[in-house]
Amino acid sequence: MAQNIEKIELGPAIVEFGTGVDMVTFETTIGGVVLTTETAYREQRTDQTGETVVGKRVTGRNVSVTIPFGEYDLPTIPKIMVGAEAVTDGTDTKIIVKTGVGLNLLDSAKKAIIKPIAHKTDANYWVTLPLAYPETDLSYSYNNENERITNVTLRSTPDADDIVAILGDETVTATP
Repeated sequence: MAQNIEKIELGPAIVEFGTGVDMVTFETTIGGVVLTTETAYREQRTDQTGETVVGKRVTGRNVSVTIPFGEYDLPTIPKIMVGAEAVTDGTDTKIIVKTGVGLNLLDSAKKAIIKPIAHKTDANYWVTLPLAYPETDLSYSYNNENERITNVTLRSTPDADDIVAILGDETVTATP
């Protein structure tokens, strides 16, 4: 098989989370956006074959994208951190971060799309998580060496069709 170096992809991406006026676009990242799929398996054994694996089945698949968001933007935090809320007096805003104990993260699930910068307008290169919820943690260093990073992980949960991720243009349909 001959090499096709035109198929080698690299470079940063943006991530869109949500739609419409509630959409958050992560355009500044420090450390790179990372998409991960993790598949769980169960090996089948029988008493008669001992430790020999006689079958192996998929027991689940999880998809997540980690986003080291590099912008310090207070109004964005309640949109991506369950249990945080903004309080505004007309000119200034503060963010109250509560414990969030008992909150269901799935209630905040929305569509997420990863768009490589080099192919920002070509949906064939996008990755779509039809339903993803945010897990957000702040890592703010107050020194001259490190940026203040809001670490966001969007975890996919199955949509009504059990889809957890779509690589490529999500509008493509099968032809008969």
